[in-house]
Amino acid sequence: MIRVRFFVDKEKCDGDYRPLRWPIQYPYWCTGESAHHFVLVAYINSIEELKDLWPEASNIESEEVNKVFFSDRFPKPDWYKED
Repeated sequence: MIRVRFFVDKEKCDGDYRPLRWPIQYPYWCTGESAHHFVLVAYINSIEELKDLWPEASNIESEEVNKVFFSDRFPKPDWYKED
């Protein structure tokens, strides 16, 4: 699993940063925005999966992780069920 931080262009996504398909396996969060971009953090299995869920993703930073980390800033979503 990888944790990715990336931008989504507001114009390209029509102001909707949600993934293209649902349900998804791991959680994601919008962590901020500028006049032109949303900043998202997501846990996914691969960069290919990222591009399937958010084809407009740019400025991608990733790191390999072995679990999803929750905090006050990244709370566990109600829909997410850990294995």
